[in-house]
Amino acid sequence: MLKRLLSPLTLFNQLALVVLLLALLGVAGMSLAGWLAQGIQGNAHAINKAGSMRMQSYRLLAAIPLSEKDSALLDEMEQTTWSKDLQEAAEQDGQQDKLAALQHYWREELEPALRRANNAEQVKPHVAGFVTRIDQLVTTFDHTTEMRLQRIIQLQLGMAALMGLLIIFTVIWLRKRLLQPWQKLLTMAQAIGQRDFTHRVNVRGRNEMATLGIALNSMSAELAESYASLEQRVREKTAGLEQKNQILSFLYQANRRLHSQAPLCQRLSPVLSELQHLTPLRNIELRVYECEDEENYEEYTYQPDSSCEASGCNLCPREPLLQPGETTAQKWRLTDNHIQYGLVLAQLPLGCSLTHDQQQLVLTLMEQLTATLALERQYERQQQLVVMEERSAIARELHDSIAQSLSCLKMQVSCMQMQGDSLPAEMQTLLGQMRSELNTSWRQLRELLTTFRLQLIEPGLRPALEASCREFSEKLGFPVNLDYQVPPRLVPSHQAIHLVQITREALNNSLKHANATASGVSVIHRDNQITLTIWDNGCGIPDNGERRNHYGLIIMRDRAQSLKGDCQIRERPGGGTQVIVSFIPEITSGAQHE
Repeated sequence: MLKRLLSPLTLFNQLALVVLLLALLGVAGMSLAGWLAQGIQGNAHAINKAGSMRMQSYRLLAAIPLSEKDSALLDEMEQTTWSKDLQEAAEQDGQQDKLAALQHYWREELEPALRRANNAEQVKPHVAGFVTRIDQLVTTFDHTTEMRLQRIIQLQLGMAALMGLLIIFTVIWLRKRLLQPWQKLLTMAQAIGQRDFTHRVNVRGRNEMATLGIALNSMSAELAESYASLEQRVREKTAGLEQKNQILSFLYQANRRLHSQAPLCQRLSPVLSELQHLTPLRNIELRVYECEDEENYEEYTYQPDSSCEASGCNLCPREPLLQPGETTAQKWRLTDNHIQYGLVLAQLPLGCSLTHDQQQLVLTLMEQLTATLALERQYERQQQLVVMEERSAIARELHDSIAQSLSCLKMQVSCMQMQGDSLPAEMQTLLGQMRSELNTSWRQLRELLTTFRLQLIEPGLRPALEASCREFSEKLGFPVNLDYQVPPRLVPSHQAIHLVQITREALNNSLKHANATASGVSVIHRDNQITLTIWDNGCGIPDNGERRNHYGLIIMRDRAQSLKGDCQIRERPGGGTQVIVSFIPEITSGAQHE
C-alpha cells in the first residue's frame, strides 16, 4: 500500500516526505512533552502554595493569641488559600472539591478558631486537620504529577520507537531505492568507461533512478552500435590503406622488375602472378605481338612458380582454366600512339568485381607493360640499326677498297690481254686464269656487298624470312614455301640477321646453280634448339661444287659459327641440296645490352 502511494512520487519528493515525517514526529513529541510539562509546572506551583499554606498555619498557631498586627498573616493565608495556582491546579487535576473543602474548612472552622483562641492548644486540632487536608491535596497533586511524568516518559519512548522505525525504514528505503540502484548505475558507468557495452542495469520503478537506468541502457546500446560502426569503419579504412600499400608496393616492385636485367619472360610472369594474388582476376594471359600481327604473338601467363628460367613461357605449366559459364572475359589492349604491342586477357569469376583501387591498379600496370614493351621494341630497333649501320660501313669499306682494287686488276689484266700475240702462250693462259679468278672474286664480292647491305625493315626473324621468300619466289619463278615453327621474339635480332643472310645465300645458290623447280625454308624449334633448313630439288652438289662456290659456303659456315652453331651442306634425300643450320638462341633482354 505504502509502495503504491510512494511510487508516483519522485525520489526527491519521497525523501522530502520521509524527512517531513521525521520532523512531524519530532515536533509532535516535543509539543506533547511541552504540554505535559506545562501541567507538571502548574502542579509544582500548587504544591509550593500548599507548602506555604502549611507553613503559614504553623506561624498562625505560633502567634496565638492573635493581635491586630497578626491580621496580615490571616490575609496572607486567605490569599494563599484562594491563589490562582491552586485554582488552576485543582481544575487541571479535577480536585476542585478537595480545594473547596479545604477553603471551606479555613473560613468556617480554622479562621474563627484562630481568632477566638487564647492559647495554641485550643486550635491545635483544627490546624492539624487543616494540614491533613493540605497533605491530601498535595498527595493528589504529586500523584497526578507522577502520572504526567510517566506519560511524558511513555510518550518519549513511543516517539523514539517511531523515530527508530522510521529511521530503519528510511535506511532500508535509501538502500533499496537509492544506494543499490546507484551502485548498479556506477558499475554500468565503469563498464562503459572500460568499453564494455554489453552490461545492462535493471532498476525497477518509475523514479529518477529507473529513468537514469533506462537512459544508460539506451546510451550503452547506442555507444555499442556507434563503437562497432567506428571499429568497422576503422577496419575498413585500415584494410583499404593496407590494400593501397600493397598496390603501391606491387606497382613499385613491378616497375623495378620490368626494368631489371632479366629476360622478358622472367620479368613478365612474376608480375602477372602477383596481379592474380591482388585481384580476383584468374587465368591472366599476356600476348606480345610481333610486328603488330595479332596472329603471331608470344604468350606469357600466370605461373604458380615464378622461378622458370627457360624462354618460351607458353611451355610452362598453367593453372587449371575456369569454366566459361563461371567467368566473364576481361581484355586490355597495350597500345601506344596507335601501335599495338600486345593484349592482356583475364577471367573474372561471376559474382566478383574489381574495386576502384583494383581498377586503377590494373590500368596503371597496363601502362607500365605498354611502356616496357615499347622500350623493348625500341631497343630491338636500335640494336638492329646499329648492326645495319656497322654492316653498311663494312660494305662501303669493301666497295671503296677491295672492289676498286679488283676493278683495277681487271682493267690491267684486260690491257695485258689486248697485247695479243706479243705475249707467250703460257702468259696468255695465266692471264686468262687471272681474269677468271678476278671475275669470280668480283662476283663474290658483289654478293657479299649485297648481303652486308641487307636491311631488316621490321624487327623479328619471321617478317625478314617472309620478305626473302617472296623476293626469291619472283626470281625463281615458283613459290618458296616457308615453314616457321618458332615462338615469336625467341631469336634476337643480331642472330636473326645471320639466319636471314644464310637463307639468302642458300636461295641465291639455288637460283644460280641448282636449276631447281621447288624450294623451301623451314625453321623448327625443338628442345631449346632452332634448326634452319633451306632445300631445293635441283641438281645437287657437284664434285667441284665446293670449289666453284667456296666463298658462299665459307660465308654460311662462318655465320653458323657466329651463332655458336653448326652448318651442314649435303644432298637432300630424293634429290637436290639442303643446308641445315642448328644453334641455341641466346636469352637476352634489352636491359642487358644497355
